[in-house]
Amino acid sequence: MNFSARKYKYVIVDAHIDDVNELRQQFDKYPSYNCVGIARDETEAVNLIIDQNPHLVFLNTELGDGIRKSCSFGIIHELRQFIDLLPQFIALSTSTDYSYQAIKNGVFDYILKPLNYFDLKKSLLRFEKNQPHTASICLKSFTEYRFLLTNDVMYLKADNNTTDFFLKDGSIVTSCSTLKNFEIELPNIFVRIHKSYIVNVNYITKIHFSRFQCTLKFSKQIIPFSKGLKYRMNEIRDFLRTNPIEHQILCMS
Repeated sequence: MNFSARKYKYVIVDAHIDDVNELRQQFDKYPSYNCVGIARDETEAVNLIIDQNPHLVFLNTELGDGIRKSCSFGIIHELRQFIDLLPQFIALSTSTDYSYQAIKNGVFDYILKPLNYFDLKKSLLRFEKNQPHTASICLKSFTEYRFLLTNDVMYLKADNNTTDFFLKDGSIVTSCSTLKNFEIELPNIFVRIHKSYIVNVNYITKIHFSRFQCTLKFSKQIIPFSKGLKYRMNEIRDFLRTNPIEHQILCMS
């Protein structure tokens, strides 16, 4: 399994359910991408994008009811009235008929249907290459909002209905959201290994499988993992073994 330090939200705007399902199946190979909604017409698309603020929008170049069809790039024009920073749009089409309009509307990429695995992969790689290297998360505590760089977070610990973030500088930040919420929100470099713990894979230095424990950089805290989630520790071990320059890990049986 590949672990990514980023998580990206995407939206699909397409009235053809078979094409939607095909695209979503392709994304089974990309765990750092999360589909946050599907829209079938222009109104649904505008409302969904404003509400979810995705990083990517996959936009069928034609929308309609099967009888009347219209070009979908009007969605981009309408969104500019409400959003300063638009998501990146990837146009999907059965022909190149709309390629000029796509360029005029600043579309990031143009992919022909039926969807090709390598076309999608190349487009996602180009998209990721242009993204900032550091990601952050906004935490709502009892009295304030706090922004943390995800790279600075070593692990999270559940405390009833709150969550404590343990940072590499030794500080602790408490959020009033549950661990389950962060399991969904954080990129998959953060792994739930116990009912009370999520760890940043990049900080793991030792895995003791017989004791069901792991240790982290910059911390003397012993982090337990559940027997039922041992398979996740196996995935982490395999990942860290294939990245020997960035990670030095000791595995014990």
